[in-house]
Amino acid sequence: MSRSAISQIESGQIYPSLETIDRIVKHYSTNWDLLTGNAKPTKTEGLREVRTVVTTVDNSGKDNIVLVPIKAQAGYLIGAQDHEYIESLPAFWLPGLGPGSYRAFEVSGYSMLADRQGFFPGDIVIAELVERLEDIKDGFVYVLVNNAQEVDNIVLKRCLNYLDKGGVIICKSDNKDPQYPTFPLPVENIKEVWKFKVKLTRQAPEPSGLYERLNSLEGDVVLLKEQLKKLFRISS
Repeated sequence: MSRSAISQIESGQIYPSLETIDRIVKHYSTNWDLLTGNAKPTKTEGLREVRTVVTTVDNSGKDNIVLVPIKAQAGYLIGAQDHEYIESLPAFWLPGLGPGSYRAFEVSGYSMLADRQGFFPGDIVIAELVERLEDIKDGFVYVLVNNAQEVDNIVLKRCLNYLDKGGVIICKSDNKDPQYPTFPLPVENIKEVWKFKVKLTRQAPEPSGLYERLNSLEGDVVLLKEQLKKLFRISS
């Protein structure tokens, strides 16, 4: 559908055809009654739905990966449903990810950094959309977009699925510093969930233990050479 047609339907200027409604029903795996408002979702369905995301495409019709930089994250919670806002954000494409909807988020803070391993501030996290909260798996890293007042609107955390136990997702930081406590995020506050797939970083990897030992050996050899030179000069 063209963007103008969608806009006219949303504003009530025109009504979608039966064929269009049928395509919408099939695309979102829903049913006619839910779509037309003749049936109410169950309490469980209402709590565990995440909102439909707005995407952009390149000239060939391929979905872009929209980047949400740190400066844009404050407005993302509301702007994510606005086509113009999403189109104003940087976008790119990355091969090898496979089918799915992806979004990129810039990391802020050190909550997911432990022993210089993990996610540094400024790293770019590329994550895949999770359509059902039930699909959140224990121990994996997710980006959660939320409207909870106690935490940032966009958080990168290692999650535990406690939907059946308390209707919450437990959010944990890899950094065990007390300033990054574990906290529950109620499902009614969760608007989008993205599962971590790829990290883009400017950080060079730490030297391996073997490399450090070679460095030490090289230093010892240089020092030994200097000592031998001094000894040779003294003896001569």
